[in-house]
Amino acid sequence: MLPPRHRGGVLSQTVHFHRDPLGFLRAAQAELGDVFTIRLLTVRPLAIVADPEAAATLLDSDYGTGRAGEARRALLPFAAARSVFGADGGAHAAARARIAPAFAPEAMAGRRRAIAEIASRHASRWSTQRPFRLLEAMREITDEVFVRLVLGVRDERIATAVIGAVRHLLTTPGNPPSTLPGPGDGIVGALGQKLFERRQAPLAQHLGEAVEARRGEGGGGEADVLGCMVGATPELTTGQIVEELTSTLMAAQEPPAIALTWMLDRIAREPGLRPVFGEEPEGERAGAAIAETLRLRPPASAALRRLAAPFQLGDLTLPAGISLALPTALLQRDGRGYERPEEFLPERWQGDRPAPGFYFPFGGGDRRCIGEPLARAELAAVLPAVLNQVRLTPLARQPEPMVQRATVLVPKRGLLVRAKRL
Repeated sequence: MLPPRHRGGVLSQTVHFHRDPLGFLRAAQAELGDVFTIRLLTVRPLAIVADPEAAATLLDSDYGTGRAGEARRALLPFAAARSVFGADGGAHAAARARIAPAFAPEAMAGRRRAIAEIASRHASRWSTQRPFRLLEAMREITDEVFVRLVLGVRDERIATAVIGAVRHLLTTPGNPPSTLPGPGDGIVGALGQKLFERRQAPLAQHLGEAVEARRGEGGGGEADVLGCMVGATPELTTGQIVEELTSTLMAAQEPPAIALTWMLDRIAREPGLRPVFGEEPEGERAGAAIAETLRLRPPASAALRRLAAPFQLGDLTLPAGISLALPTALLQRDGRGYERPEEFLPERWQGDRPAPGFYFPFGGGDRRCIGEPLARAELAAVLPAVLNQVRLTPLARQPEPMVQRATVLVPKRGLLVRAKRL
């Protein structure tokens, strides 16, 4: 038996969910309880699990009851089934193990100076004459950081081409109020697949060139993604590497850029935070501010699972095959886990940490985000580099609302700011 169902039509639910995800889910929770189903244009039904105890259990369910890869492919049909983002079980474990050295904390520590240099160079070119979208500026930084330092593209021509192709693939005007259509979604899905293939082609070509260039150097085993994949055992073909890298690039590009955007917005609105990140960007106070910002403004909208077996939840037995979403923003603002949950209170992180079901900006279990060390290195390096260059002023008096874009939560207008050179 399915949980209570939202009564709106499919199109209405899809649009409202994407334009105001937190408000839509809160209203449904108030009416239907902690577990309910919604229907989106490309996923129906989708069970929303806003019960913290059940969420904690489901976060640890991968390789067992819950499968994240299948659930992600339902919402993001272009995620490769053999990639670290879209695979399940043994395939996921193998894909993750292949590239884990490139994302290890010690590997990231060695890249922080280079990350800061890239961020400083970009910030030095920002306009002080007219407003710009901070999210787009952060994407440009994180794209270059990933391609040059994490992926490890050494040839300047190829690196420039890959960065441009990534931006072309992922950039769309505005924030479409719908999930991404793909195979199985009728005529719209077929058109979406053709558009994706056309946009993907330049990226696949340039990634293939990067792989072949690394093979030509005799490179393999280095602590970057290309080195890990070229040196993998058993050996992967160039096509297999490109397929995995495309999904990895799509998943890695947006969340760190969103986290940096929200963090800079918070620093601009809390004058006392600016010196904290200028003096001790990895200190306790900075860490508390980051944790609290990620609580209120998480990049990922939900942890996703598809049930491989029935799951008992109170009086409900959720059936095998249903997709579940554990809504990050909703659970991380739950009054059962936080006092004054809507307020920005970094001091709450100086005591006991919340239970897993109340805080999971990087996911959990076997699917905890492999890119977490990268995100933390970028927060530690990019924020002071930007703050040393400019003072940012958001155009909106209040933080921009969060809207749903694919599987992430972004500022509605990309966070419009003005920059003043220091």
